Amino acid sequence: GKAGEDMTRGTCCTMRPYPHHIGYLLLLPVLLATTPVQAERMFKWVDEEGNIHYSDRVPPQHSKQERREYDPRGKQVRVYERAKTPEERAEAARLATIEEEKKREAAKQAVHDRSLLATYSSKEDMLLARDGKLASVDALIQLTHSRIDSTEARLREYAAEAAEFERSGKPVPAVLQEQIKTARELITDNREFIQEKETERQEITARFNADMIRYRELTETD
Repeated sequence: GKAGEDMTRGTCCTMRPYPHHIGYLLLLPVLLATTPVQAERMFKWVDEEGNIHYSDRVPPQHSKQERREYDPRGKQVRVYERAKTPEERAEAARLATIEEEKKREAAKQAVHDRSLLATYSSKEDMLLARDGKLASVDALIQLTHSRIDSTEARLREYAAEAAEFERSGKPVPAVLQEQIKTARELITDNREFIQEKETERQEITARFNADMIRYRELTETD
């Protein structure tokens, strides 16, 4: 009939939304069934003004709208999403980046969990390992303090010797000036090293505390 001829030519059948489109929806399978064989599919979409369209072809001006595809029996076979706005694309990219980061973190955590379970057999083992690492750092800190003390003692000797030259009105020898400079630099370097080791000590403690909490979560059952 007339409806079949319109669809064969790819003419859009436009209806206003509710309530008139309900009857058309009920009529859709009949229209599709009466369409000649060459009309293998039918599309439905809603334009910017809210008009509902049915056609075997989607006009270019409506190609960015969401549309639904039906087979010749009137069964929906596919839904084409509408084109996203620049803002929506940016938000989708942002969420995808967050999701990818979550996946990377989860993979990293899984590797760390396997390492914890393979390395330690109990919480006591972890405490022993932590105390061993802290003891090594403490030994370095103590040794460095000793070096500072001995260097400061030499520096006092150099300073006293330089003062003797100054009191006698003689210039301080270049070698002695260099010794004083080197001793001061060495003291500064050693103090900075101690600060680094103190920071490392804190990091070891924090890392083992976190690992012990995670180990308990992995090994203890409700």
